[in-house]
Amino acid sequence: MTQTQPGPAIEPDPAIPLPPNRLRMGGRHFQKDTDFVAAGVRDVRMLRQRAGLGRRKRLLDWGCGAGRLAVGVKHLLGHVEDYHGVDVQPDLLGWAQEHLSDEHTRFTLVDARNARYNPDGDASYAIPAEPGSVDVLHAYSVLSHMLADDVAGYAATIADLLSREGNRGTGGRAAVTCFVEEDVPDCEENPADYTALTWDGPLHCVRYERRYFEDVLMRGAGLAVEEFVHGRETDGQSLYVLRRR
Repeated sequence: MTQTQPGPAIEPDPAIPLPPNRLRMGGRHFQKDTDFVAAGVRDVRMLRQRAGLGRRKRLLDWGCGAGRLAVGVKHLLGHVEDYHGVDVQPDLLGWAQEHLSDEHTRFTLVDARNARYNPDGDASYAIPAEPGSVDVLHAYSVLSHMLADDVAGYAATIADLLSREGNRGTGGRAAVTCFVEEDVPDCEENPADYTALTWDGPLHCVRYERRYFEDVLMRGAGLAVEEFVHGRETDGQSLYVLRRR
């Protein structure tokens, strides 16, 4: 499996703050400022091409961390109609809220339970947005740290949040990454001898069998697969573009 590349080097705009290295999720891939900005811009370009993102769209960045995608939006588009970053990690979210918020950019801290990132949080599949209000949902390396029941629960929430077809276009799209392979167990936490990495600790890597992920978890939640790109994201994750069924 290949590692994702951040894209061509982009000189950071000094007017756009960047988080300190200790708050940058993704390990060594995003430590250099040029790589961090390039990765955010790369994902914005991907969302424009594959999910219809534009300046008049409402973007929900679920698992936003310290705002890498928000930085990409500011560098490439200036702004979208509404960028809403959501995360469970208060230090990362707090930095983004303090340094990146503006009239088009906002952040919300949630207390949802996750054994890796927020083990004492509330058991809930809520995402803070109104039904039908999200044109583009971005979840980078979020479902890759969840077991099947949680993936199914959140997938149903995502289906409810995506905008319907109408005067805003063809309906909302969700771009999510996860570990997916064929001919493996339906769901396996920290699988041995998978990629060159060593998986350690709760939910470090949750890998799914492709048909189980698509036909049971996504379809069962009311989502359809529009596009699938295997193994090209960070640490060998795959990219899905999803829509309401």
